[in-house]
Amino acid sequence: MRNKFIFNLKEKDDFFRKLVFFSEKYKHFCLLDSNSSENNVPDRYFEYDFICAFDAIETLSSCDNSILKVKNFHSKFNDWMFGYFSYDLKDEFFNLSSKGIDNLNSDHISFFIPKYVMLVKDNQLEVLTHKNKESITSLINQISNYNCNEQKINNINFKARESKNSYLQKINKIKLHIKRGDIYEINYCQEFFNDNILISAHNIFYHLNKSTKSPFASFLKNDKINLMGFSPERYLCKNNSKVISQPIKGTSRRSNDSVEDNYLFNNLLKSKKDISENIMIVDLVRNDLSITAKSGSVNVDKLCGVYSFSNVHQMISTISSELETGTHFTDVIKSSFPMGSMTGAPKKMALTLIDKFEENKRSIYSGSVGYITPDGDFDFNVVIRSLIYNYKRKYLSLSVGGAITSKSIPLKEYEECIIKAQPIFNAFNHVLDEK
Repeated sequence: MRNKFIFNLKEKDDFFRKLVFFSEKYKHFCLLDSNSSENNVPDRYFEYDFICAFDAIETLSSCDNSILKVKNFHSKFNDWMFGYFSYDLKDEFFNLSSKGIDNLNSDHISFFIPKYVMLVKDNQLEVLTHKNKESITSLINQISNYNCNEQKINNINFKARESKNSYLQKINKIKLHIKRGDIYEINYCQEFFNDNILISAHNIFYHLNKSTKSPFASFLKNDKINLMGFSPERYLCKNNSKVISQPIKGTSRRSNDSVEDNYLFNNLLKSKKDISENIMIVDLVRNDLSITAKSGSVNVDKLCGVYSFSNVHQMISTISSELETGTHFTDVIKSSFPMGSMTGAPKKMALTLIDKFEENKRSIYSGSVGYITPDGDFDFNVVIRSLIYNYKRKYLSLSVGGAITSKSIPLKEYEECIIKAQPIFNAFNHVLDEK
């Protein structure tokens, strides 16, 4: 049983900044930020402004029987867990195997039980730990007085995993599969990377988080990977017996001109293509949730709502369900992962074609980062708009993608990918070479 201590923060934002830079002291660290004062998340389910966990007591990593290991690990320790489900966990669920390039070399799952859990709401800090109050007070003082070595982000040049022409050709090939009825929709992704670079991940996360203000931002460290995530999308949230999923399908750029921005908003709201994409994924999520839900409890709370973020407008739907009595939380994940918004429909065929056409393994991209409570509640994002860094290999990866349907125009799909990547490109002064 963890002890609970409450502290009042003089300045929440400054404490957040200190925490991010304080992370350089630890191998295992996870910070989840809702950017609550800035974002426009529909039907908000956030309990806290941000959550932070660090310094591992126990760790779990696996590439086989992974979901069973999560179940057993949670049952054994009955404690908070922070970490990720990699997209490549789908190999275990669907008996698939990607032959793509794998430079990130991440495990299918990676979780840790932290010594310290910090929950922040407004200016109140709640610390959950096995330590005594004296040691926690000392720790809070260390963080509050930490000397942040804040630096300007260095320029980084990204290489495209495939050429623009190759991307366009593949979209046309995928559309042939759609035309013949193999799939209705597929999420095709491409990677931009740098394979020989040293970075300060906490410094990059702090600066980009300030500019993107994403509602499911995440900074995760383990013994192999640093994730700097700026996701606008929730994969799955469980609160007691209620489960919520909020898939995104439909993206439009923002404009500094209010008239044009309003036009872009309304254009997305009325877009038949984007509505069609979103509804197909909603149907897939409804089916996934129904596997573990009480009969008749799956509900579409909001269909095709459009919400504005700092860099883009997004079309988001909210689907909920009530769990069947006795359902373990890992069953919900197993029946719905990977999330439909990052695969397509039907899911298994979409996964098979993704393995066929994409050049690299997705790794944590398209996977999920979040936490699990001692009671088996959880909240996980979708890892998109994110940088993934294997610091042992000095390999930095940025992947972007979008839904391909029969109505997709290849060039427009390519442009949508660039819109999604542009805030990160801009931060590093990267100029895209579209050869």
